[in-house]
Amino acid sequence: MKGNARAAEFLAEHGWLSFTPHDFRDKVLQRIQQRKFEKGELVYQVGDAPEGLWAIIEGAVEISGSSPGAVPHLIHFAVPGFWFGEPPLIYGMRRVVTVTASRPSRLVTLPLSDCRAILEADPGAWRWIALLSAMTADLAIGVVADLLLRDPARRTSALLLRLAGMRSMVFPGKSPSPIYLSQEKVGSLVNLSRNSIIPVLQEFERRGFIKVSYGSIEVLDVAGLTATIAMEPAEN
Repeated sequence: MKGNARAAEFLAEHGWLSFTPHDFRDKVLQRIQQRKFEKGELVYQVGDAPEGLWAIIEGAVEISGSSPGAVPHLIHFAVPGFWFGEPPLIYGMRRVVTVTASRPSRLVTLPLSDCRAILEADPGAWRWIALLSAMTADLAIGVVADLLLRDPARRTSALLLRLAGMRSMVFPGKSPSPIYLSQEKVGSLVNLSRNSIIPVLQEFERRGFIKVSYGSIEVLDVAGLTATIAMEPAEN
């Protein structure tokens, strides 16, 4: 019970639920169920049967997917406060991405049956599911837009802010979250090799924008990284 109370308090102040009204928020938080995952453990994978919503309380997850016929690859890294898994509620479809705990993590789930019960009792609450879908769309658009930045430093700055939860102008995080990814995985998310991403991260660390540790990156200066994105790339 104490664990659920702490989870409810956290989720009321971070992420999707913090943008919803108290009555809807309370209905969701009264029904959440906690789950623990070890590093590398699947939350769900492509093709799994439709289930409910998920949110991260502690730890982090990696989200992998692919376009038809392509090899799956890492597309996003999510931190505490992040909600995901709403498509089956809207479309009744099977899972189209794979979600894996990137470190020991604590998540909550709102089962599909409970989601539907809340919505059947109050059809107007679909507005808040639409909000979650809009947040997912905001993230997806941001991923595509950031990948179109041609300069590697600007592209990496945008990625680090997004992974830390500080990139969205519509749904901003309150403070940067740690990024528990290797430098190689960070590089893959911006289409850079390990040898190419390391000098960029080293320069950001020299300028005090980030702190790089084994298996993690901490964003120290949101304004500095944001200013880097706005700068015009140097002419070759």
